[in-house]
Amino acid sequence: MKMTIALVLSFSLLAGFYSNNSKEALSQTDIALIKEAVDKNEVTVTSWMAFTRNKISQASNYNDLLKKTRKFMEEHSDFKWRTVLEEEHQYVWHGEKTGAHGIREKLKVKAYSTGNQYEIALTHEAKGKSLTDNQLEWISQTFKNDKLTFYTVTGSFQSKKELQTIADSFVSELGGKAVEQLNEKDFVSVSAYSKGIDSELLTSGNNKINLQIGLRTNTAIDVIDLTIGTPIITTEY
Repeated sequence: MKMTIALVLSFSLLAGFYSNNSKEALSQTDIALIKEAVDKNEVTVTSWMAFTRNKISQASNYNDLLKKTRKFMEEHSDFKWRTVLEEEHQYVWHGEKTGAHGIREKLKVKAYSTGNQYEIALTHEAKGKSLTDNQLEWISQTFKNDKLTFYTVTGSFQSKKELQTIADSFVSELGGKAVEQLNEKDFVSVSAYSKGIDSELLTSGNNKINLQIGLRTNTAIDVIDLTIGTPIITTEY
């Protein structure tokens, strides 16, 4: 059975601070730690995603809202923009582009009324296929000041070990301890907490987690599909 994690964006999430030195920044990013683990285990990375959401501004009225959102879109004119939703109390605009190193970016500007004013929020999503050093550097430079960043890396590899043994090994390599887990015949999912990972959130049981690992046996092509996310996996796996 496939599992989908639903995001709840009204949480408190701790984030790391990234240096201007690119090598130091790469060593501190959560996705770089994931990359080290997958490389060590000879995992072929097939996709990755970085996702963040922040409030960026407020508008005193509708005209002020249009002024600020138009200015934002002009400042990001390299994105192709379209209006997705336009109602009395809620407005949504999407911008997309494919940029450096084949990275696909999406910006979502959402405005909603709160009493006599509008809150303006920005969602920034970046996706790629292989996870190269150039992409890692781009990620560290692009998301370095965001406090609400989710990373997900997927790939596949071959192993004769039990899924639970493999999951335990990945958790250990990332400096974590398991908090919650699900173990089925061809699927294992582990939620863990690692002091080496900068972000964190609380489960419904009030336990800290910042690492999720999903492993699924793909019998059709005799490989194991792997998904790793911090602080949680934000894609179907």
